[in-house]
Amino acid sequence: MRIFAICAAFLLYSTLFADERAALSIFTAPDNASVFLDGNPEKEIQRTPFENPAMLGGEHSVLIVAQSESFVPAYYDFVLQPGTGLEINHEFLRRNQVFAAYALSPAEYHIELNSGFLYFYNLDSNSVSKIPFDFRLGLPLGFGARLAFPVQELAVKNFLLGLQYNYFPLQMGIAADWISPRGSGYSAIRLALLAEQNIWILNSLENLVYEYSKQDKAEFYLRLGMPIQHVFLPYLAFREKIHLPLKSHLLSLEPGALLQVGNRFSLEIAIPLAFVGENANKGFGFYFGIHADFSFDKKAKKDAHRAGIVWDVNEVSNSEYRKFCEEKGCNIKDDDYPVLSISLSDAIAYSKYAQKRLPTAQEWKRAAAAYANFDDVCENPKLKRVNEGRIVNGVRNFAGNTAVWLLPENENQNVAKFAGSSYGDSPEACKRKAALTDISSPNGSEFIGIRLVRDLW
Repeated sequence: MRIFAICAAFLLYSTLFADERAALSIFTAPDNASVFLDGNPEKEIQRTPFENPAMLGGEHSVLIVAQSESFVPAYYDFVLQPGTGLEINHEFLRRNQVFAAYALSPAEYHIELNSGFLYFYNLDSNSVSKIPFDFRLGLPLGFGARLAFPVQELAVKNFLLGLQYNYFPLQMGIAADWISPRGSGYSAIRLALLAEQNIWILNSLENLVYEYSKQDKAEFYLRLGMPIQHVFLPYLAFREKIHLPLKSHLLSLEPGALLQVGNRFSLEIAIPLAFVGENANKGFGFYFGIHADFSFDKKAKKDAHRAGIVWDVNEVSNSEYRKFCEEKGCNIKDDDYPVLSISLSDAIAYSKYAQKRLPTAQEWKRAAAAYANFDDVCENPKLKRVNEGRIVNGVRNFAGNTAVWLLPENENQNVAKFAGSSYGDSPEACKRKAALTDISSPNGSEFIGIRLVRDLW
């Protein structure tokens, strides 16, 4: 009996407080990331900056995935308290590229520095040590510049100057380097095709390089890695060097790993286990590298995207407006239907009475942008009760029920603005006007109602 009473009390509590919603805001750098809520394989329609003002209270999870595969996805577990708001600000970690790869993020300014130490021991007792230094500048629209100084046996052996163009979002590009090895008496030009993909759970990086010089060369580099927790990438690389026309070849197998130690830095270690090829010595060695990436893209101010508001799920009903209206002596009927034919000044007065406010035009457009289309709500427009219809993006009947008053910049101005479509529109007109704002008489009309918002901060 006691268990039954507890269950009944819980059900009663759930019913009474089911409408207590919480707000979730997600901001990322870079923005325009995909959002997956509570393990749902379907991503949310709205990308970051993401606003959902009507989340149910309790435990939730969110997966945030950047548009570019160059960034590490993020996963959050959190608890929402009803009637409160939670803001997630996330700066994506970058998957720094392995040394000898050309790939740069194509849509922002950034500087990439690669350095390390390479030691290789031949079985004929000879050894080679190098300290590669690679400086790269990423530019918008996929362009980049590269400058490298490989140091071998305490002397700068090569001078490389190159340009690159990436085709985004496929992470494919083309690069050109001009090389002038010191003391060689000749220069060379290298052309490279570059590609990086995520295949199933594998990360694949390929470079195909052709060097035009006195001794024409070709090189193919393939790296296959399996990310672990998105910040540790063990890999196996194959590097084939060929002297053209097929005079000799050199194959190296390089197991290694990348470890992301921060948003700007990663470490790498690779072990060339064997070199196999005609006229090639066999041996072994190791490479230890440090990679740094510093972005200089302009980040939008947080407040520029943050709506900072919670939309009311429903329009203002006649019964809600009656309590306010009784003080003015007006007559309101049809309790559950949205209040209509209210002047702008009365709408503003009611919003103050409810300790909320009307939405602005920008807030309306931002909310409308979260909808892929308005087919569901505009299929058969008619006047519905305020609690009738599906809740989409935290709002019920965003289109096709009533248009709504917008907050003017100046409460005393004569021009009144409203937004959205109403029950008086045809299905096509409902879809067309759903996200628009327009001008009306401040006295109101039978198609304009009230929907309020509440500031969180």
